[in-house]
Amino acid sequence: MIPVVLLSVSLVSCQDDAFLEEQPKTIYTTTTAFEKSSQVESQLVTAYRRIFSMHGYAMESLASTPALLGGVGSDVFDIFHSLVGEGASGWSNYATWTANDGKFSTLWDDLYKLVSYGNLALQGSEKVEWTDQEDKIYGEAQAHFFRGYAYLRLAECFGGVPIVDTFTETLRLDYERASREDTYKFAIEDLKIAAENLPDYPKMDGKVAKGAAYHFLAEAYLGLGVETGNQSGDCYKNAAAAASKTIALHPLMTSRFGSRANPNSTSVNNGVPAYKPEGNVFYDLFQIDNYAYSSGNTESVWIIDIPKYESMQNASLSEGAYSGYMNSGSIYYLTMVTGPIFRDMRWKSEYREAGANDCPFMGDIDLVKYPGGNLCAYLGGFSVGRVAESHYLANKVWNGDYADDMRNDPINICREFICLDRAHSRYGTVVKAEELNDPHGMYPLRAKMAMQDDWGWHSSAMDQHTAQYGRDWYVVRSAETYLLLAEAYLRDGNAAEAAKALNAVRSRAQASKMFTASDVTVYTILDERARELAFEERRWPTLLRMGSSQNGGSNEVMVNQLKNNAMYLADFSYYTGSIDWTLFPIPTKYIQMNTDVEMAQNKGW
Repeated sequence: MIPVVLLSVSLVSCQDDAFLEEQPKTIYTTTTAFEKSSQVESQLVTAYRRIFSMHGYAMESLASTPALLGGVGSDVFDIFHSLVGEGASGWSNYATWTANDGKFSTLWDDLYKLVSYGNLALQGSEKVEWTDQEDKIYGEAQAHFFRGYAYLRLAECFGGVPIVDTFTETLRLDYERASREDTYKFAIEDLKIAAENLPDYPKMDGKVAKGAAYHFLAEAYLGLGVETGNQSGDCYKNAAAAASKTIALHPLMTSRFGSRANPNSTSVNNGVPAYKPEGNVFYDLFQIDNYAYSSGNTESVWIIDIPKYESMQNASLSEGAYSGYMNSGSIYYLTMVTGPIFRDMRWKSEYREAGANDCPFMGDIDLVKYPGGNLCAYLGGFSVGRVAESHYLANKVWNGDYADDMRNDPINICREFICLDRAHSRYGTVVKAEELNDPHGMYPLRAKMAMQDDWGWHSSAMDQHTAQYGRDWYVVRSAETYLLLAEAYLRDGNAAEAAKALNAVRSRAQASKMFTASDVTVYTILDERARELAFEERRWPTLLRMGSSQNGGSNEVMVNQLKNNAMYLADFSYYTGSIDWTLFPIPTKYIQMNTDVEMAQNKGW
């Protein structure tokens, strides 16, 4: 039988050589993965999911990319001191930073995954038949946007990196670092293509449009200008031009609007009227149903779109399943990881009273007035208080003439809280930080993070106030674009126009102090970014792009900001070492894996 079988196989082989060719049906390659345009669109959905998780909610060590991009360990935030042994493991204890640190490799991985999704979508787009050429243009524009955004962040954070513009299926150990200049330039070309081909406004809430592309194009030109000393002479002019295009598409909101601004509204949720008479336009920017451009918010450039509770239930998505999609831990995770932990606060001994709780925010609480008790909306709900504001963000930027500003109003930044324990003689009066054992624990609660009345919470969350279903988040508001515009004008030698751009943001906030040309420095702009964009800005990329890697590398602006304001340098003097680096380190494992070409490490690591 064996000879017959072999003969049969031989005859078939002669007749059809394709018989022995492998044609696996379940192994996807760039050749087999794309057969229809919807598969390209699926790659773009994956890219959106990646960038949303990078921009969003888990601003603490369990999700290092949003924490690192968002500024934990910089001049604005850190892990609260009582959780880290008074600073030993705080992120701004830079003595603990190494090139082996997982937060750097995770950021690197996330950004290169975004690159790979963009590359795959672009390659797939050329392999499939598109019924509508406009859909092809739109899909490719989004792919260019994601890849350009990723390389912008890579250039800002790591400097020059390997530029990979095609998806590869074979193992490579020979990647070479491009210069930081060329990395910025690559990002610029991608973002230019995106800006030219994306629609003026998002086709759907959460999708990118021209405004987002021009915004990041402006940022990339600023980075290139600083890196090269603006040798071409046009980087800052190009940055200003790009920023101006975003602003033209997305003017600032200057009057009250949306879900809580109508005095004639009869809408009520959890017994709380929607209308908030003490609100203002800055407060309105952060209310449910007000984030998207489609809702009438012209300032909204790009958002993370979060469905409401009912939408999730209709889609049979549990909170846990949905939160896993966002890498968040809850629908609006910042509620949990930021804000004071009121239940952990204790009176100093001289303020304690027999029969009363040692904590002014526990004990005999009126649960009708404060549903949830010590986890009520008034106290910001359930928080583990993991991420705390630095003194710089909470107080220094508001000192003196800067205090008079709607962004600093108690409706937006609450610094005073009354004793809720009815058994204490101080019930109903303001608890002062200096009356507590740990006064540093009484840092502000921002309306951006947690609404202090029950209107914005779903009834299912009233016992702990952990989830603000349907509350979106900004990736870009044009207020930030104005601050990029101010920086572009300043760096181009036009301080008067820089002051005008800053004052546009301050005028909307009804600030009493306006800037003149002589007031404006890079530090002025950084302070204004802190006032306007707390928890929104990607603070580390901002600081890291303030220096050049050329001629040995230097970043005086970043070093000054960290030395003067970082939590474990300025607020709690724990770290005393020098800051000898100007960029994040290239993760050690990638240097070691790249055996065929030496990949140089950044200065100071």
